[in-house]
Amino acid sequence: MKLLWTRRALADLARIAEHIAADNPAAAADFVADVRAKVMHLQRFPLLGRIGSVQDTRELVVHRNYLITYRLRADEVQLLQVWHVAQRR
Repeated sequence: MKLLWTRRALADLARIAEHIAADNPAAAADFVADVRAKVMHLQRFPLLGRIGSVQDTRELVVHRNYLITYRLRADEVQLLQVWHVAQRR
């Protein structure tokens, strides 16, 4: 399966990384690398995440406090949003 990062998901990831980098640039780089590595598993195992709260979506824990929302379309995994578990959806 192909992975497609939406603009929103990329912007979310960049915003979170910026926030972390304000205190620890190395931790921000590690965070982004970890998220991207975990998301890569979706290429082989697209049902890896749990069923999402929004219809036709799934959620994958990509860090202790962060989830990514995604959906499956044909031969594509569409990454929709990266968010902190304390956020309202």
